[in-house]
Amino acid sequence: MQNCLPGGPLNEAIQNRVRTEQREHSNNDVLSKSYQLKNRFKHIWIYPSRRRMDRALLEYLEKLNGKRVLDYGCGWGDSSLYMLDQGAEVHGIDISNKYIDAARKRCHEAGYHDSKFGFYVMDAHNLGFADDSFDSVVGLGILHHLEFGAALKEIHRVLKPNGRALFQEPLAGNPMLKLFRMLTPKARTENEIPLGGKDLSHLRNSSSWNAEMCFCGIIEAPAAMVTSMLMPARNDNFLLRAADFFEKKMHAHSFLNSWNQYVLLNLSKIPGQ
Repeated sequence: MQNCLPGGPLNEAIQNRVRTEQREHSNNDVLSKSYQLKNRFKHIWIYPSRRRMDRALLEYLEKLNGKRVLDYGCGWGDSSLYMLDQGAEVHGIDISNKYIDAARKRCHEAGYHDSKFGFYVMDAHNLGFADDSFDSVVGLGILHHLEFGAALKEIHRVLKPNGRALFQEPLAGNPMLKLFRMLTPKARTENEIPLGGKDLSHLRNSSSWNAEMCFCGIIEAPAAMVTSMLMPARNDNFLLRAADFFEKKMHAHSFLNSWNQYVLLNLSKIPGQ
């Protein structure tokens, strides 16, 4: 398969967006800068509702034995390698040559044959795969870099009937997290737009997807940033437990969902749509 970069039927705005993303990730390694920043606040990886979301994600990935999976925005290949370990056939795409080369090298070093995986420099809006190619599509923090509608249309096209797409994405509404993003522009690209309430409503009301959603971080993410600074050695602390108690109650009110830090989207393709 040839590498597939901007071109074809995509409109000029999307093509410009793709070129910007490629430059930022290939030349400036913005992904590494983002992780370096987040690692200063280590509790944001392990607060209670985040752990529950991560468990739900892993439970799904552990059921991929024998499945053909697209790692959508594979980065350095962490998820690809994990899914290979579960027995999946994995094909990964990313906009950066640097990430694709690293992912391919890691899978070779782990002892996997080329027949079990493939990695391609490819625009996620314009996938070079046939219709109904994959049992599953998995992406972690990728949709908010893309034109949401165009990306979902391509994901739907390459999934088999009743195939499943799983995405973990940041959300836009939390005021403290919004301020944090404004103060740290070098840890993200100019095109990043965390998902908002309209995006969630679009999926809930879609005729193309059956959508399940899991949320985390409406109170716990800001609290975790504070406890990371005040009590870094105590990742299981009273403040995070209290935040989790109140967060569970807030999750019962769907109008606040877009104020969380993350959403886990579990999307099942409706055949014939």
